Amino acid sequence: MAHSLIQHASGMATGLILRELRGVPEECPNCGSPHLEPEQGENTAAPGILWERPRCADCGWTGRPVPILDLEDGQPIITREGEKSDEHSIMTVPLRTILRPGDPPIEPLKKTETGPPEPVVYFAYGSNMSTARLRERMPSCKPLGIATLPGHALRFHKRSMDKSGKCNAFASGNNNEVIGVLFSFDPAERAELDEAEGVGSGYEHAMVTVINEKGRRRKVLTYLATPDYIDDSLKPYSWYKDFVLAGGREHGLPPEYIAEYIQSVEAIEDPNKTRDKKQRATLGSPGR
Repeated sequence: MAHSLIQHASGMATGLILRELRGVPEECPNCGSPHLEPEQGENTAAPGILWERPRCADCGWTGRPVPILDLEDGQPIITREGEKSDEHSIMTVPLRTILRPGDPPIEPLKKTETGPPEPVVYFAYGSNMSTARLRERMPSCKPLGIATLPGHALRFHKRSMDKSGKCNAFASGNNNEVIGVLFSFDPAERAELDEAEGVGSGYEHAMVTVINEKGRRRKVLTYLATPDYIDDSLKPYSWYKDFVLAGGREHGLPPEYIAEYIQSVEAIEDPNKTRDKKQRATLGSPGR
């Protein structure tokens, strides 16, 4: 009997703690109804995380969403420590401080930016597969392995400022797929990559779902050509095609994919010999 009462009390206490951590009020602040239900979903700006918020069943009021589950590895954001047991229930809550009576209040942080976290994994499928080339733009980048973007086809039809064709993962809507390389990077370098890619002038960043080598899906950053910059008559400069070839071979893309979608593409010589020499100097340097 006593054991059952302790279990019940422990469960109620845990429930109250979780309600407090997740910002769930006792009743709806809009209509006063006690009928609050959990509502879960994903935020496209912060992929890979399951969020939960309270929702009033009577008036539709919704509360502040909080992250509760990492969908990539299936680990809950609020986890239980120790082995499973009926005798204890200790919660681990990241980025939280529990104050004791008499402790001074915690001052809010100043000059903080709010919003979803910056993406920190980038899917490269063109010349940026070359580690040496990408590190000129994002020195912190580290290769994580290859991945596949379903429903897209590799094309060299994005019109560049130098009048040649650059790579694009074109949304074909069929069984095509683009194979590329995943890189982790410091979000502070994101603006430099945006500038190098020409965001707003032919490329736009996008969050896409790729499948990594372990068969897991994850949403990552990439760049796609805008429709007004697509011209199927364009051809890449030979140095650019060589970057794509080098990056694909460096990271072990399937030889048949390289042969069909990269090696077979007709290239032209860059009339600007200075630019050609400069690009080939980077192409010849090792990924450092």
